[in-house]
Amino acid sequence: MDKIKVTFSDGSTKTFNEEQTFMAIDFFPDKENPNKNYPSQSGTYGLWSHIHDGLTPSFLEILANSKFFFDVKNPEITYSAQSIVKLENI
Repeated sequence: MDKIKVTFSDGSTKTFNEEQTFMAIDFFPDKENPNKNYPSQSGTYGLWSHIHDGLTPSFLEILANSKFFFDVKNPEITYSAQSIVKLENI
């Protein structure tokens, strides 16, 4: 099973595995008050392995579609997509 090691801006790392599923969170404008945004779950994404690039394409899809994300099996931890500084296929 493929894995990807993610390094965050604070220097911490986390390893994710193929077939893990993540919920993306993004911010959307309030229709009644356009100066106010609210967070909302914006989609579910699974990690899948590309034949040449490992889990990188599927993980980048999560980052491209969210401000924050969490593992659906471990929703107690929410990660900031903008705090990721390095990805390594392992």
